[in-house]
Amino acid sequence: MTVNHVIEPRPESSPIDSVVPLDDRQRWLQSVFDRLQRPLSAYALKLLGGDWGRAQDCVQEAFVKLCREERHKVESHVDAWLYKTCRNQVMDIHRKESRMIVNSETSALADLHSRESEPAHQASQSEQHQRVEAQIANLPKLEQEILMLRLSQGLSYKQIAEISDLSISHVGVLLHQAVVRLKKSMAVSDGSANA
Repeated sequence: MTVNHVIEPRPESSPIDSVVPLDDRQRWLQSVFDRLQRPLSAYALKLLGGDWGRAQDCVQEAFVKLCREERHKVESHVDAWLYKTCRNQVMDIHRKESRMIVNSETSALADLHSRESEPAHQASQSEQHQRVEAQIANLPKLEQEILMLRLSQGLSYKQIAEISDLSISHVGVLLHQAVVRLKKSMAVSDGSANA
């Protein structure tokens, strides 16, 4: 038996045929959002050196926190409260990044890359790469994955957080731990550990 016709999907009707009225709190939140979303975004953007994605994340987090607050506690100073909350989000990012492994990571990579460019060290490059790979293999699996995403793939902390379902700060902590462990294990394997 052959079917000669195509079954077309039925158009679905809207489950809500009329607009649900907003309550007073929702109207207030919407008006605050409409009024302050752009200026807060510009403020966070400037504080974050033009990083639009992170600026939006900070603003969104500030508004999420506002939604959790009791209206009567913040209504009289909601503008200042939101700016302070947004600023705190930005400062958290700066603090976390300053504690993260940026300096350790770049100095370790710069050291490896400088040796790669010198002809005298090119012969030992493969051997050193194998030693580093072996030491990385001894790291906890999550640290290995995070380190690979950062160093091999060149992904940002935010991208790694999205991929691994971790917070950006947790990604930073894991990267820092991985680099510290890697440095220690490389020092031990070189026979120059002082610990």
